[in-house]
Order: sequence, then C-alpha cells, then structure tokens
Amino acid sequence: MRALARWSVHHRVAVVLLWLAVMAGSQLVGALSGGNDFKSDFNLPGTDSQKVFDLLADAPTSGNDGISGQIVLSTSGGNPIASAGAGLQPALQSLCAIEAGGVKKIYSINSPFGFIACKGEAPAKAQPVISPDGSTAIAELRWDTNDLLAPDVLPIQDALDTALAQGVAPGVSVNFGGDAFALLLQQEGFPPFLIGFLAALLILVVVFRNWLAILPIATAIAALVSTLGLTAGVTHLMSVAEFAPALAELMVIGVGVDYALFIVSRHRRNLRAGVGVTESILKAIDTSGRAVIFAGLTVCVALLGLCLLGVKFLYGPAVVSSMGVVLTMAASVTLLPALLSFFGLKALTAKDRKALAAGGFEALPTSGFWTRWSAYIQRSSLLPALASVIVLVLLALPFFGMRLGHADQGNDLPSSTTRQAYDTVANKFGAGYNNQMQLVVRASGADTAKIAAALPAAVQLADPGAVLIVPPAPAMQGGLTFLPLIPTMAPQSEATDQLISTLRGRILPAVMAETGATGEVLVFGNAPVNTDFAAVLTQRMPLFFAAIIGLSFLLLMIAFRSLLVPAVAALMNLVAAAASFGVVVAIFQNGFMAETLGIGKGPIEAFIPVMMFAILFGLSMDYQVFLVSSMHEEFLRSGDNGKAVREGQARTGGIITAAALIMVMVFLGFTLDPNRFLKMFGIGLATAVFLDAFILRTVLVPAVMHLLGRRNWYFPQWLEWVPKVSIEGGDDGGDDGAEGKAAALVAGDSDTTGRARTGG
Repeated sequence: MRALARWSVHHRVAVVLLWLAVMAGSQLVGALSGGNDFKSDFNLPGTDSQKVFDLLADAPTSGNDGISGQIVLSTSGGNPIASAGAGLQPALQSLCAIEAGGVKKIYSINSPFGFIACKGEAPAKAQPVISPDGSTAIAELRWDTNDLLAPDVLPIQDALDTALAQGVAPGVSVNFGGDAFALLLQQEGFPPFLIGFLAALLILVVVFRNWLAILPIATAIAALVSTLGLTAGVTHLMSVAEFAPALAELMVIGVGVDYALFIVSRHRRNLRAGVGVTESILKAIDTSGRAVIFAGLTVCVALLGLCLLGVKFLYGPAVVSSMGVVLTMAASVTLLPALLSFFGLKALTAKDRKALAAGGFEALPTSGFWTRWSAYIQRSSLLPALASVIVLVLLALPFFGMRLGHADQGNDLPSSTTRQAYDTVANKFGAGYNNQMQLVVRASGADTAKIAAALPAAVQLADPGAVLIVPPAPAMQGGLTFLPLIPTMAPQSEATDQLISTLRGRILPAVMAETGATGEVLVFGNAPVNTDFAAVLTQRMPLFFAAIIGLSFLLLMIAFRSLLVPAVAALMNLVAAAASFGVVVAIFQNGFMAETLGIGKGPIEAFIPVMMFAILFGLSMDYQVFLVSSMHEEFLRSGDNGKAVREGQARTGGIITAAALIMVMVFLGFTLDPNRFLKMFGIGLATAVFLDAFILRTVLVPAVMHLLGRRNWYFPQWLEWVPKVSIEGGDDGGDDGAEGKAAALVAGDSDTTGRARTGG
C-alpha cells in the first residue's frame, strides 16, 4: 500500500488527470452502448409463475402486449356514467394522437362507450367495464411498448383534466391508475443523492473546519460518475433493474465519504504527531487505507452474496453496487492521497498548524469527550452493555411480525390520483377487482373445454363469490388459454395468499383428476407472482444469511487472528439488523408516522430484507474494522487489552460517529424518492447505521470487549496455519515482535491490564 500511495503522491497531477479520464471514459462507454437499458429478469425457479413466464416467452406476441393503465371515470350523485359518453368518448379518442418519444404508442383504449382501436383492429367483442350501480367506468389504455416514462403519460392526464375543466362532461371526475400511470409518482424532482452530498459537506466542514472538507466529496463524485457511466454499459450485458443506479448512488456516496474521512483523519493525526506530509500520507494509506480495502471487500462479498439466492432480479443491483464500491476503494487509495499532497500542512486547521510550529501536538488527546467516554465504558462496562441490548431488542420486536409481499397503489398516499383510482375501483367494483388473476390452462382444445367448464364451480369452493370469466369459446395464445379470475379479497390480504395456496394445492389438481384431462392449470397474475417471489426468497434466506455471516467471520478472523472478535461482531450485527428491520416494519407495515413521512401502510417488499441484510452487514463491518483495527494496533503495541480498547475507542469514536452521521443523512435523502422501496432502503439503512455507530460501536462493542478481557485476542495454536494478513500495515508497533509479545500475553503471561504476573 505504501508503494501505491508513494506513486500517487509523486505523480499527483497524472493521478488526477487519470481519474478525469476514467470519469470521461465511463460516460463515453455509457453513451456508445446506447444509454441505460434497464430490465428486470424475473426468474422464480420451480414455481407456477416461472412456468407461465417460460411458456409466454415461446408464444407469439401481438401489438397490445405492452404496459397498460386505467382511467377511472365517476359521476357525482350516483348519476349513470353512460349519460356522459357523448362528451367523454371524443376526449378519449383524442388520446390516440398523443406521442411518446415522438411516436404514437397507444395501441388501444377499451372505452366504456365503445372500443377505440388506435392501431390495428377492434376485437370482435370488447366488453365495457361499468360498475354495478352504473356510476363508475374504467377505460383501459394499452400501449405497444413497456418503455414509458412519466413525461410520456403526463400529457394523457393533462388532456383529460383539461377536457373536464372545459365542461365536456359536467359532474364527472377522473383518476388514473395501473402500471403506466404509476409513473406519474416517479416524476423527477431534486435528486436524493444531492441531498446526501450537501449534508455530507456540512458535516465535513464541522469536522475539518477548513477546505479539506471537499476532498471526501471529490473522491465520492469521481467514483459515482464512473459508476453511473459504466452502469449503462452493464445494462446491455445483463439484466439490471431500474432502481440499481439509485442503490449504487446510495452505496458510493455513503462508503465513499466514509472511507475518505477515515483516511484523512488518520493523516491529520499523523501530522499533529509531527510526521512529515508525504510520510503522513503514506502511513495513512498503509493503515487506514488497508482498512478501507478490507472493509470494501467485505461490503462486496456481502452484496455479491445476493447471487446465492438464484434470483436474477437481484444480480444486476448487486453487481452494479459492488462495482461502485470497488471504484470507491480505488479512488480512496489513489486519488485521495494525490489530492492530500496538494494541501500539505493546510490539511490541519490554522490552530493546529500554530501548535505544531510551537513544538508539536499529541496524536491522541488526553482530554475531551471521547477520552472521558471510553474511560467510562471501561469502568462501567456491564450496565451500558445491558442497556444497549434492551434498546436493540425493543426495536427488533416488530420484526417478528414482518409480512413479506408487494406494495400496490392501495399503499400510495390518499391524495395521489393512483390511490384515489384504486379506492374508487375497490368501492364500486369490489376489493377483488384490484386483485385480478388468471387461470392459465395448458391443454389440447378438447381438454381445455372440459377444464374450463369445470373451473367456475371449483373456484367457488375456494372463494365463494369469486368470478371466473369463461367465454363461450376460450381463445388460445401460444397453446395457452387465459381465464380471468376476480376474487373477493384485496391483493395484500392474507386471504389472497391462502386462496392461491388452496387453488394450487387442492382445487386445481382435483379438477384435473375429475375431468381426466391431460395438461395443467396454473395460477398467474401480480399476486401469485409476488407470492412465488416471497416464497423463493424465504426458502433460500437461511443459506444466504449463513454464507454472509460465515464469510464475514472468516475475513475478520484472518484480519485480527481472533475467534471472539468476529463471533461477537456477527452476533451484534444480527441483533442490529433485526432492530433496523423492526423500525422498517413499524413504519411501513404498521403505519407508525406513515402519514408524516408520506408513506402508505403495506407489506414489506419481499426483496428488501435480503438486500438490506447484505448492505447492512457490509457497512457494519466498515465500522467494526476501523474500530477494532485501532484497538488491535494498540494491543500489538502494549499487550494491554484495557488500554487497547479504551484508546482505540478514543481515537476512532469521533470519526466513526461523524462518518455515521454523514451516512445517515445520505440515506435519509432517499426518503424523498417517490419509490416506496427506496424509502424503505433509506429509512432502514439510516436506522441501521445510526444504531451501529451510536449503540454498537459507541457502547456495546467496547463494553463487551472490556468484559471479555484478553480472551478477545485468543487464537488457538491449531489455527496458526491461517495466513497472516495485516490491516494495520507498517505503522509503529505493528511488527512481528509486538504480535509475538501480544500472543504471549494472551496465552497467560499477564493479567487483563497488561501487568506481568509475578506469582501465585
């Protein structure tokens, strides 16, 4: 690491130019690849949903296979909506002329007043959708593409709102729902990552009190620009979900500022101790820089562990975020030392430079909050440890009631047009109309007819009152027949999960047996897909958790040559993760402060726990590495566990909490994003980082390490074959002699304070 740092310092202009070239080159790669090509490869191996996906992939497509949206029209006072048809039908007809990206893409409009074929021909029998009381109708729009953005659908909303305002249909109100109009909630505002940058800059100014505050921001920007450019190229090589760049932004800004903060703080401490500028930078990279590399690799391991789940939907976000972390590590150990060399002694405040010129400055202050706090934790370890555990357990309680699922427009804010459309449909057509499924029959023509005839009565056994639409002559598409099923329950009801299970496990097999037909009937639709997604992830979670915890344990064991340090870290991280999940459940599922935060109640997205766990475990290891490496460094020097834990915490406590505050602000910035799951990420990760820094690293970890004494550093002889990997580098006291002395002390040649035993 010293050689890399030395080269970066001696060729600082070249390094800066090289990073500018990397940023420009990454953007060029993105542009030449054609820009972002996001897509979600939703594979759910071994499920009914995956069978239908596979069958549809082989089926011929038509022009109306694109995204759809609903226009919900309602009259006041219960007047029949049909009476407004003369004014509304021309307004709906005019929507066909609206372009998206310079092209007319609306394929058809199933208007309640007559089918409108914007392209192609009208079907033989198009059924109007009008509520039983006649006051509400739904016009369904279908596009010939799935690639729409908010600006593509906004003109539709504006056109109808304008028409109604001009009085074409007095007394009629309109709301917009469905997948297409959900884009209206995703219109671009102030980018959340800019909130994170501004908050980070403010905290860094308070911490550094000079222009050095811009350096962590500069390295994070370099990594972020490079990541976003390369992401566009990656989207053409593999399936990458649309939220992946936002997740990468969140990771790069968070860890980028943190990593730079740790290195810069170590550099400033070296300067205060009288070390020359160049040597100070080399030492900072050789110590904190090593910790950055180790912590970053741990984050990447945790993120790439998502691939163990076997769900391709998660591969893209994991790869893109890991790529961002790798670029962040590279910027931290190359660009940052180059930039630091330009500052010289101006990396210190004027007060510190004056003190240094007057005769030196202590590397570790002998007074101050963190010195007093670390001494308090050493004196009173048990009580703070118990209090911390109680807080974490209380926060974790809601986690045990977590229900996985998928949010829909019923979880949007009550004031949104999508929520009002959803509620209107539920009130006028029944809760199940928002929960439409399909029974997919795969059989020969004759067997399909027998199965279709038996299904309506069979469905009633599972859900009395459900409506299965079976046309007189069911049409086949690619050898499949789709029969719409409208259940009686809402999409997020637990009864929906039970209905899907009953149909698959009992009702449909019985139909096949009774009819003697050859083939199969599959349950398909949004709710069944979400149920299958949650089931696949739940089934594979134990392997995923075990792999992440196991790999993290091994990495920490190798780094610190200890069994208890990684074991305690793993246990504490699990408790902290449960606590952060508990906060997410309390807010998003149970509705605590939901309206204040602009969040609707609903289940937790099925992929949130595994993605959050991967990120949380990786980020928590950052602070564990920085804290314990400082303790380990002192222990190798003195062999005194009490002193090592106390001074390690005193050195790093202020930096860890400042870094955590930056990360918390970055993550909270993502609560401004309209996507509900990004709000979950923002609140969940902000909570986790806050708990990690202010409870685990400030109280629980040092308290437990004081209680364990020299057992922290015990490493059995039979594991001596494990390679020695130093993340303290070549700083003072990190040589083999110090390690040998420490090993002897652990083996029993001293008490827990480092004093030699003299007898009895």
